[in-house]
Amino acid sequence: MKALVYHGPYDVRIDDKPHPTIQHPEDAILRITSTAICGSDLHLYHGTLPGMQPGQTLGHEFMGVIEETGPEVEDVHVGDRVVIPFNVNCGRCWYCNNNMWSQCDRANPKTKDIGATYGYTQLLGGYDGGQAEYVRIPFASAGASLKVPDDIKTDEQVLFLSDILPTGYFAADIANVQPGDDVAVFGAGPVGFFAVMSSFLRGAARVFSIDHWPMRLDRTKSLGAEIINFDEEDPVDRLRKETNGKGVICIDAVGFEAVGHFAGYSSHIHNDGKKSNNNLHHDHSTVSNPQYNPVNPLQVITWMAQIAKKYSTISIPGVYGSGYDQFPLGLLFNRNIQIHMGQCPVKKYNEQLLHLVETGRIDPTKVISHTMKLNDAPKGYEGFDKKSEIMKIVLKP
Repeated sequence: MKALVYHGPYDVRIDDKPHPTIQHPEDAILRITSTAICGSDLHLYHGTLPGMQPGQTLGHEFMGVIEETGPEVEDVHVGDRVVIPFNVNCGRCWYCNNNMWSQCDRANPKTKDIGATYGYTQLLGGYDGGQAEYVRIPFASAGASLKVPDDIKTDEQVLFLSDILPTGYFAADIANVQPGDDVAVFGAGPVGFFAVMSSFLRGAARVFSIDHWPMRLDRTKSLGAEIINFDEEDPVDRLRKETNGKGVICIDAVGFEAVGHFAGYSSHIHNDGKKSNNNLHHDHSTVSNPQYNPVNPLQVITWMAQIAKKYSTISIPGVYGSGYDQFPLGLLFNRNIQIHMGQCPVKKYNEQLLHLVETGRIDPTKVISHTMKLNDAPKGYEGFDKKSEIMKIVLKP
C-alpha cells in the first residue's frame, strides 16, 4: 500500500509498505477515505520532537471504512464508516472510564507515563499513522466507535472530529470560557480557528484572534473574531486597551514553534510589579534581539502571562516538547494564573460536536484550503510549512 513515511527532518516520501494485518483480537483494519496534515505534524517534519524514527507512517487525522475486525471487536463492523480519534485508547482502563482518553493506561506499549497517538513518535507509542491507504486500529471497539450518520454525505464535514475540532473545543473548555468573557486566541491556524468558534459557542462576548498571516486572520474574522496582527502592533498593548486593563481569557493554539515580533520584549509588568523595557525573563537565552526573534518557543506563554485576566486559567492545547521546559513561573504565580494543558481527550467531545455538525450549527469545512491526492503529500508538507496560502490540507488516498 501507499503511505507517507518519515525519513528525516524535511524528508517525507510516499513509500510502498506492507498492508496492515490484525495483530490482536481487538484490532480492526481501516481503509482510509480521507486524511489531513495537522499543524503539529510540522513539528515532526522539522525534526524538533524526540523519538521520531525513519520508517514511521505519519498522520493522526483520518477516517474511513472498516475492512476487517478481530474476533474480540464489539459493536464495530465491516463496512462501518468511522472517524478515528488521534488518541489511541482502550476504553476500559481507569483513565478511559473517567473521560481522560488522552492518557489511556494500556495504549502506549513503550511506557505507562504518557498516552499514545497515531503517527507521532516512538515516545507516544510508535504507531503507524493514517496518511496512508490503510491503517491498523488497536482497541477498535473504543477507537472506531464514532460512526458517521447516513445524512453526512462528505468526509470533509466530519474528518476534523479526529483532532482539531475537539481540540479547539477542549481549548475553550479547559480555559473555562463563560458567557460574557473576553477571550484571546493566540494563533489563527486550524486549532485556533476552532478555538474561536468554540469560544463563541460557549458564550464569549468578544474573541480576539492573534496571528500575522492575513489569510488565517481573515478566516477567524469571518467567525466574528476581532483580529490582531502582531507584525503591526503589540498584542498585549492592544488587549489592555480593549479590555480597560482587565485582561482576557487566554488560549495558546500555537505551541512551541511560535514565530513573532516583540519576542521576549516587554514594556509591561515585570515580576516585581514595575514596568520595564528589558527582557521579561533575563535568564532565557532564546532572545538575542529583544525587538524581533524569529523563533521564540516562549513567545505566546510570555504574552499570556502578561495579559491573562487575574485568577483565570490559561489554556494550552498547542504542542510543547520537553526541550522547551522554561516557563515564566514567577509572573504566573504572582497573578494567580492557573495552567491547564495537554492533549485533547477526543472522545470526551466528539459525539456532541458531531451532532452540532449534523444539525448545521457548525461547518468545519470552512477551515479547508486545499485538497490533494495522497501522492502529493510531500509537496503538501512543503507548502503547508510556508503557511502563507495554506490553512488546511485534506489528502485523498
